[in-house]
Amino acid sequence: MTRPSPVVDETAGAPAPAATSALADRLRVTLIRLGRQLRRQDPPGLHITLYSALAIVAYRGELALGELAEAEHVPSSAATRIADKLEAAGYAIRKPNPRDRRGVNLAITPAGRRMVDERRKQGNAWLAGRLTRLDDGQRRALADALDVLDTVLLFDDDAQAGAGTSDAADELAGKESR
Repeated sequence: MTRPSPVVDETAGAPAPAATSALADRLRVTLIRLGRQLRRQDPPGLHITLYSALAIVAYRGELALGELAEAEHVPSSAATRIADKLEAAGYAIRKPNPRDRRGVNLAITPAGRRMVDERRKQGNAWLAGRLTRLDDGQRRALADALDVLDTVLLFDDDAQAGAGTSDAADELAGKESR
């Protein structure tokens, strides 16, 4: 389905504010719908919040709970509850923090690694099946759009760089942590 491009304000050379707002709305709704479809492909047994945290640990390696809280943009108490649930499920273990004797790190277990790998493979297989239905031009356009989306995300990463925070976008996009 092809949709018209945003109206451009010829005097400023930039999209008109209403068109930019409409584009933002369409993008947000499309990404929500895609996210729902991808979650439907997930194996049962791990809520998206827990999976996101586990994916961060899989991608970055052993993390202090405070670092996990920053990465997930949650309070320390929420990171502790997430760690409790991941540990109870056998997907992560707590270890002493070598830099802080009072601190605790979270590390992924082999079962946790299998969960992350399985979930990624299933989601990627479903999505790849849909992408094969596109023609070469559509796939190139999608690749170009992903470059643009990566740039949009960099704006947020740049703002967070001073705070030393980021998220698991790279891991969730399928980049290996090993």
